[in-house]
Amino acid sequence: MALMSWLRRLGERESRPAPAERVLTHRESTPAEHELREQLAHDPNDEAAFDALVEIVRERADEGTHLDPLTAAPETPVAQDHAVWALAEELAGQPRAWLPLIVLARLSLEADHESAMRRLHLACERETTGLALTHAVAMLRDADAPAEAIAFGVSHWELASRDPEAGGEVVLAALETGRIEEARRLLDSLEATTPALSARIGDLNRLVEAAEDRTA
Repeated sequence: MALMSWLRRLGERESRPAPAERVLTHRESTPAEHELREQLAHDPNDEAAFDALVEIVRERADEGTHLDPLTAAPETPVAQDHAVWALAEELAGQPRAWLPLIVLARLSLEADHESAMRRLHLACERETTGLALTHAVAMLRDADAPAEAIAFGVSHWELASRDPEAGGEVVLAALETGRIEEARRLLDSLEATTPALSARIGDLNRLVEAAEDRTA
C-alpha cells in the first residue's frame, strides 16, 4: 500500500491549503503525467497511479518554491501539500472516488477535524469491501488518534468484518489505547466472521495474548 506509506510521511502539516487555483501551475503536462491522469480518470482509486502522480506534482511544487530568506532553506513542504491537495480535490469529485478523500482527510485532520471525519465516512460509503476503512483507520492511528480510530472502525464494523486488514487496524488501535478486553472482543468477532483463519488474524491473536499476559 504505497499510499498508506506516503500518508505516514505527511508529518505534522495538516493545515488546509489555499484554493487549488492559487497553487496549480499551468505548465504543459508530460506524457507520463498525462498517462497517469488518464488512468485516474478511469479509476480514481488506482493507488499506484495516484502515488506516482503525487510524486510528479510534489516535484513540480519544488520547482516553484523559493528559499526562506532567514534560513536559506527551501519552503517546499507546504507547497507540496498544496499541490497534493489540489490533485486529491480534483479526483474526489468523481462519484466512485474514495482514496482521494482519505488523502484530503489526512491533510485537513488537524485544521478542520469535522470535515476530515466527514470525508472518511464518505470514503467508506463509496467503498464497501473494507479497503477504504483499512486506510481510514490506519490514517487515524498514524495521526496519534487511536481512540477515534476505534470509534470510527466500530461504526463501520460490518466492513471491518469483511476484511481482516481493516479489522486488524481496529484491533491494533484498541491495543494502543490499553483497551485489551475490547481488542479481544473485536478480534473474536473478526475471527467468527472470517471464513478461514488468515495469517493476519493469527498475528493479531499473538499480540492480544501478549497484552493479556502482561496484565494478568
